[in-house]
Amino acid sequence: MSTSHRPVRRLLLVVLVALVTPLAGPLAVGSVAPAGATTGEMHRCTTGEIRDGKVMRAITLKRKAFSMTHAERKRVPKGTTFSQSVTMSKQRVIEASIKATATVKADAGAFFAKASVEAGIEVAGRYQSTSSTSVTETFTIHPSKKRRVFVFYSGVDTFAFKVHKRVCNLGGQKDYYGKLGSFNEIRETGAVRCPHSRYKKGSIPYQVTLGAGC
Repeated sequence: MSTSHRPVRRLLLVVLVALVTPLAGPLAVGSVAPAGATTGEMHRCTTGEIRDGKVMRAITLKRKAFSMTHAERKRVPKGTTFSQSVTMSKQRVIEASIKATATVKADAGAFFAKASVEAGIEVAGRYQSTSSTSVTETFTIHPSKKRRVFVFYSGVDTFAFKVHKRVCNLGGQKDYYGKLGSFNEIRETGAVRCPHSRYKKGSIPYQVTLGAGC
């Protein structure tokens, strides 16, 4: 009797595995972003897509860089603890924008919606910009035996994207391109000691001090 039951147990196990395994497909669909612009490259129009007039959009991150938006240079006397508010003057204004033909700009909302996904961090929406006036932060610098010059700064990470719109229609496949720029709205602030020659070329301290003229 016990020998005849073993094949039944094996069959039940196979059936259960067959029933459970397909569930991985539908569960994964929940993590897929809604229709709009996709990240990366896109495929060529198929016959069915040409017939249906399908429109595809893609956005690709091309460059990420730090940009100083506000700065103030101050001398700190030797043996003095510096702990006070510093008002930093505007150096530049960065605006989230898209540069492209009217065809691409018409889908700006879809492209900006995917920009954060492609960058891996929340970025500003279209027309948002950094402060056009001065900003104030409090800094503390410990004393030293030497007089020093510091650059107090504020800035953001900027992102440059390539946008691509592909239209499938009976006239053939047509491609339109543009550039989208944005920034991380969380400001980075700090104090960097002059001169710029103290730092590795291209680093944030190097950019800040060089930009402040020291």
